[in-house]
Amino acid sequence: MGVKPALTGQLAGRSAGYYARLALTDDVKRDAYKLRYRCYLNAGHIQPNSSELFKDKYDDLPNASTIVIYDDETPLASVRTCLLARGTDLTSPALETYPEEVEALLNADQDNPFAGRGIEVTRLVRSPEAENNQGLVFLLYRMAGYIALCAHSQVHLACVRTNHAPFYRRLGYQAASEPRIYPGLTCKMQLMASDRQRYDQLRHKVPVMDPLGGTTGNLNGFFLGEPVALSLAR
Repeated sequence: MGVKPALTGQLAGRSAGYYARLALTDDVKRDAYKLRYRCYLNAGHIQPNSSELFKDKYDDLPNASTIVIYDDETPLASVRTCLLARGTDLTSPALETYPEEVEALLNADQDNPFAGRGIEVTRLVRSPEAENNQGLVFLLYRMAGYIALCAHSQVHLACVRTNHAPFYRRLGYQAASEPRIYPGLTCKMQLMASDRQRYDQLRHKVPVMDPLGGTTGNLNGFFLGEPVALSLAR
C-alpha cells in the first residue's frame, strides 16, 4: 500500500499546545458532544436542538471510548471508538447498520490468535474553525490507533461519506458496502474496512499517525483521562 506525499505534505503547521484526553469526566464528554453538534450542524447533517449537543446511545456503551483534542484549553476535534469482538454482544453503529458485512469481516482469518477483534472509528469531527486543519485528523487517528493496538484489534472499520472515500483508501481502507443511512445523520455513509497488517504498514510509513512513533507524550495516564501531549513533527 502506498501513501501519497500529499498525506504528509498537509501536516506543516504549528502543533504546540495540542493534547488529547479520553472523555471520562462530564466536562470532557460535553466538549466532545458540543464539537459533534457544531460540526454536523455546520455541514447540514443534523437539525438544530436546544441543548446544542450531539450524543447517541453508543456513547454509554462499555466498549465505547471518546477522545478530545485540545489546543491549549480549546477543544478542536473529537473521535469515538467502539471495540467489537466476535461471539460477544458488543455492538457499534457499523455493526447495526451493516451487520452481515461486519460479521463476515470479524469471522475471517480464523488462524490469527486475535481473530474476531475489531474497532470502529466513528464520530470524527473538527470544530468549524478548524475544519481545514488536516493535521487534526492524523492526531485523532493516532490516538484511536493506540486504542486499537492496546485491544489487539485486527479489523478496522470506518463509515464515511462517499466523497471522503478516496482519503480513506490512502489510509489502507477498502469499500465493504454500498452507502446506507447511518444512525443519527441525514447523509448516507459507506462502510470501509482495513486490518492490522495495513494499519501497521501505514503507521510505519506515516510516523505522524503512529502513537508509538516518537511524536506522542507519555501514554501511561491516557486511559485514566490524563492529558497526552501531541506533536505533528519530530
